[in-house]
Amino acid sequence: MSALPPLRSGPIDVHAHIVPESLLARFEAGERENFRVEQAEGGRRRVVLGGRVVNPPLMPAMTDMALRLADMEKQGVAVQILSPWVQLCGLGLGAEDAAWVVEATNAEIAAIVRAHPDRFRGFGGVPLHHPEVAVEALRRAMTVHGLLGVEASTTPTAELFLDDPKLEPFWAEAEKLGAIVMLHPPQGPPVGAYSRFYMQNLVLNPLETAIAGAHLIFGGVMERHPDLTILLVHGGGFLPYNLGRLKRGHAIRPETKGALKGSVEDSFRRFVIDTVTHSASGLRFLYGEVPAGQVVMGTDYPFDMADPDPLTTVREAELPEDDTQAVLEGNAARLIAAVEAR
Repeated sequence: MSALPPLRSGPIDVHAHIVPESLLARFEAGERENFRVEQAEGGRRRVVLGGRVVNPPLMPAMTDMALRLADMEKQGVAVQILSPWVQLCGLGLGAEDAAWVVEATNAEIAAIVRAHPDRFRGFGGVPLHHPEVAVEALRRAMTVHGLLGVEASTTPTAELFLDDPKLEPFWAEAEKLGAIVMLHPPQGPPVGAYSRFYMQNLVLNPLETAIAGAHLIFGGVMERHPDLTILLVHGGGFLPYNLGRLKRGHAIRPETKGALKGSVEDSFRRFVIDTVTHSASGLRFLYGEVPAGQVVMGTDYPFDMADPDPLTTVREAELPEDDTQAVLEGNAARLIAAVEAR
């Protein structure tokens, strides 16, 4: 891939989802059986992936580039790192369908980056529940499409955890390529206690991230791959607040000692974590738990639970001024530069 022009100077949003309009056009053209677009209520559209109707319907900002750019101007965001709507990571699909949809998605995200190289960079998607497919999708995302890394589900399946030996080739390849791996909770239907009060988002999402991070720590993944870059969204979920409990557990419980040879804290402090805490005091707490260079601004655009004013969230945390600027731009710019220098 040829080098991209420099990005616009200013705040960088590392957590911004997209469904490329050009991808929907490929669905509508019938490029692959059982992938299509249907009309939903209120004039909105929904996608069918592998024959399965996916909800909720798409909001306009997920596909409309003019609206996205206007929203970025309102927020004061200079650059977004685009990531797929997590459903486009092939969740629940068979290997062939998953391979097709992530390749199509990654190609279209890369096309948007090339069309607006001063405003966007991109993450692709990978289906971790098909480890061999995920490795190949990662390679193509980085070497063919010129993306910074990939987004993957915190919970590939109910039985496949992130420290599973089946995923070791994926983590090794991500480390080798210098990829940023953004972990994002899946968006499944609400069940049980999580079906009330929107808790599948408010509680389950941060819980999924905490569990994923704990598996990477206790399973020794972060330790075995010291150059692996993992981005945890939603302020790291409950993981930063629960760090002391993990440390205590590792000190006294034999179940935690199989793979992890060093300290919980050393592995935890390697995570890159976004600012989507919806709380200035929460962000200050996060800043106290991880190195300042590991915190990056995010929004979760364009969902209703996105941070609508991310610059204010960061500034109201009242971090030292140099660290504030690093969170807004410098830390993400450094990560981008490291990938693009390879």
